[in-house]
Amino acid sequence: MSEPRNFIDKHFGAIITAVVSLSAVLVSAAQIWVATINKEKELAVARTTAEEARNLKELTSSRSWKVDLAKFMAENRTAIFSEGEDGRQLQKVMLATFPPEITYSVFGSLSDISGDKTNTYWADAERSATKLYYPRVKIYYEKAFPREIIDVIGDTLAEGDIAYDYYDQEIPKGLTNSDVRYFHADDQELAYQVKRDFEELACFSGYGLRVGVIPLIRSNKRAPKGTVEIWLPGKAIHGNTVEEQC
Repeated sequence: MSEPRNFIDKHFGAIITAVVSLSAVLVSAAQIWVATINKEKELAVARTTAEEARNLKELTSSRSWKVDLAKFMAENRTAIFSEGEDGRQLQKVMLATFPPEITYSVFGSLSDISGDKTNTYWADAERSATKLYYPRVKIYYEKAFPREIIDVIGDTLAEGDIAYDYYDQEIPKGLTNSDVRYFHADDQELAYQVKRDFEELACFSGYGLRVGVIPLIRSNKRAPKGTVEIWLPGKAIHGNTVEEQC
């Protein structure tokens, strides 16, 4: 019994030092842990506040546009229901001036309430605004790319599961390594959505598809806002898949 006691007596100073050091480490770790939790809470609150501010800004902006459009229509009510060129010119001004998410619903209402002679061209205006409002994707594909994937995309769009319009065009071999191209900063999210949609639908069709994303914001050949392009060579397919992988 004396040997352990002698060991403690002999190394008492070192033991105390080790205990104090360990305590300091534990306290530091606890402080870091608490600081991390507090930081995460602060970030969560900041994200929530930013999201609420963004939603409020969008709501305020939408209401402001609606008020401005109502004033514009009140000032131009004669031309709105005219049967001649004045009405068509007014449509073009409204399309160029106001956001499409505002004009397409207004044009639809005007198409419903206008007389037989004017509702046709207001219906045409509604279709023009709708094309601007809903995003679109242009599909460029090589002959070697599986056509059935594009058919699946078309069927899925027809069922309303994906919220964008599209058209496709066959291209010569060697123009791309497989990518989605967007031309406006606001369309970045749409570009990544298109990438996910194509890769997932290809996977469910039994094909492994890999697509990159390329921003062409400063390109001289920019597509209209809300339009992205996907370029699909045959080599974009990298094997077969089963549904469990998707």
